[in-house]
Amino acid sequence: MNTGKAYRPGLHVVASHSTLWGRFLQGDRQAFAQIYEANVDDLFHYGMHFCQDRERVKDCLQDLFQDLWLSREHLTADIKNIRYYLISSLRRRLLRTLQKDRRYRHREATEAFGFEFALPHENTLILEETAAEQQRLLHQALTNLSRRQREAIYLRFFQNLSYAEVAAIMSMQVDSVYNTISKAIGILKKQLPLPLILLLLGK
Repeated sequence: MNTGKAYRPGLHVVASHSTLWGRFLQGDRQAFAQIYEANVDDLFHYGMHFCQDRERVKDCLQDLFQDLWLSREHLTADIKNIRYYLISSLRRRLLRTLQKDRRYRHREATEAFGFEFALPHENTLILEETAAEQQRLLHQALTNLSRRQREAIYLRFFQNLSYAEVAAIMSMQVDSVYNTISKAIGILKKQLPLPLILLLLGK
């Protein structure tokens, strides 16, 4: 797992997801390696936002890919977006492990874990060239969003998932995701200059 290289959200392009997934289901180790390499850094980045426990995230990732390989004969062949499938699987694993932890046992399952938002590496480098005041404004604006708003924004704009996929991952209705993201963007627009809005949302 390479977690030291520059994070590049949405830049892992996997040609023909269904073909690659089909090869993996048939036991093609090269296809499995391609799936791993194309997604592991994005998954780690998401997991660290989700619970900020590096060892827990690494363990869940290792278990996820190990179980994928061992149970491949029983997995569905109807996968349209491999990254969506993996993110939703990792999220469920993280929730289960956190719920077993006594520190989290009595909290709400979907709202218990603060989703700490940080910009991907490339955007951070860009922001380092701007005024410190802009960085302060951006951080303040993001922390003013709810945890659900931050996670929805992250999945939609930094993982390039569809509104329907975000809704499925977060156990929400699609209309609710639209409303959540729309309200979040409205809050950000009131606090940030347009260039930072465009940078944050990748427009």
